[in-house]
Amino acid sequence: MTPLVTTLVFSQILFYIAVSLVIIALGIMIGLVVYRIIKIVKSLEKVSENIEIVSEDLQENIGYILEKLSVLPIFSMFFKRREPKVKTKVVVKKTRKASKK
Repeated sequence: MTPLVTTLVFSQILFYIAVSLVIIALGIMIGLVVYRIIKIVKSLEKVSENIEIVSEDLQENIGYILEKLSVLPIFSMFFKRREPKVKTKVVVKKTRKASKK
């Protein structure tokens, strides 16, 4: 083998090693990115569960406050529960009074 062929073989081997290392490094980086994304999604699930729990508690507290405020005379007209109005037709029968003659 001539020195030129030896140099070409060496450079080709070096190129394959460099490309292999770059592919391995990119694979590791992509793996780390996917791992981080999975952690972020899990933490978002925990946050959404916490928000759901807090909103239920808040709803109960608001209901309690409205019940207590409806007892006070000044706020009772604003917070009292109104019953739905049902439209009914009232039939009134007119009766004749017997007139005495």
